[in-house]
Amino acid sequence: MKHIGFLLHFYQPPSQDPEIVKRINRECYRPLFELLLDTGVEVTVNMNYSLTEQLSAFAPETLELVSQLSSCSFSSSGAYHPILPLIPRREVERQIELNNRGNRELIGKVFTPEGVFPPEMALNMDTVRILGSLGFKWTITDDVPWVHFNSDVPANWIPAVDNTAVFLRSNFWSNLISFHGGSGSDMVNRMVGDLHSWSGEDDSYVILAMDGETFGHHRDGAIDSFLRPFFQEVLTKKRIRISSLDRILKEFPLKERSVPAGSWSTTSSDLDAGEPFPLWNNSSNRDHAAYWELLNFVLAESRKSAAERVADSVDKMLYSCPMWWASPGRESYSQVRRGILLIIEAALKGLTERALLDRVMELAGQIPAMARKDR
Repeated sequence: MKHIGFLLHFYQPPSQDPEIVKRINRECYRPLFELLLDTGVEVTVNMNYSLTEQLSAFAPETLELVSQLSSCSFSSSGAYHPILPLIPRREVERQIELNNRGNRELIGKVFTPEGVFPPEMALNMDTVRILGSLGFKWTITDDVPWVHFNSDVPANWIPAVDNTAVFLRSNFWSNLISFHGGSGSDMVNRMVGDLHSWSGEDDSYVILAMDGETFGHHRDGAIDSFLRPFFQEVLTKKRIRISSLDRILKEFPLKERSVPAGSWSTTSSDLDAGEPFPLWNNSSNRDHAAYWELLNFVLAESRKSAAERVADSVDKMLYSCPMWWASPGRESYSQVRRGILLIIEAALKGLTERALLDRVMELAGQIPAMARKDR
């Protein structure tokens, strides 16, 4: 059997405009979940609690659809989409717990995650071990770092770190679908041919993973023009199926291996430069360095408070988007300032000493994005 592991990742930042969430729900979330219910296809769904709680407020009927996805499997993640390898272990554990608790409450009994989708697929060995210690069976990252440091991507076994499986997302096929699209049925036939040339008649698998918002939002009409015919074409094939990552884990053996640090945006050039997470913590990016200095100062001082209103603000300020927007080619400094504002709001709730608040404002003022205009 040839398995196509299909993971759809759904997320909106805690700073998102409610009207944008409502628009994406109309364009993407509701029709896509209706498609999954209609076809009964066995995909893996990742929905960060950051989005779930917004849908609960702005589109509860969509969450009702999600609660009926019994044919799908769900993964966990960091509730507010932090880059897990870049935050302290206690914060990783807290973000996972917040995600699980919130999604169980809002999605219901179908939410029983056995694996973790790390935001931006940013992963390193320490993070895999943390996730394994929390009882998860698998996680996932991109195959570019693996190919850069190792060799070919395995097709009939799964890399593991201390018995925690690490799926390798096919960068080639996932990005071909995300950014080029075309005909869904043609894509299936092309993939089938490639899978047979890759592994012959042997049992094998390939992992596809992408933003769910790709379909209907980033690519208008792609739910009906690509995704539906993709699913339907697979159903016509013999010895090939769309499988959840939970199923694939049961079908193939694990082999202990070292897994390189990286994300689904990391390139070979980044790895050569020693920058596994270049869009969020690039050593040559002044915005990144100053942003992390501010964030870590407020994180350390705010966690001394036991007030829940403080903790909630600190949880949200860890989201990854501001640093992404401060990266070359993406510059949106207003988005960076939204992140800075969340950090300042957390500080105002948690810090009472004037000297500490003065330090917060001093650090915020040192972030270059504070004085820059968007392109």
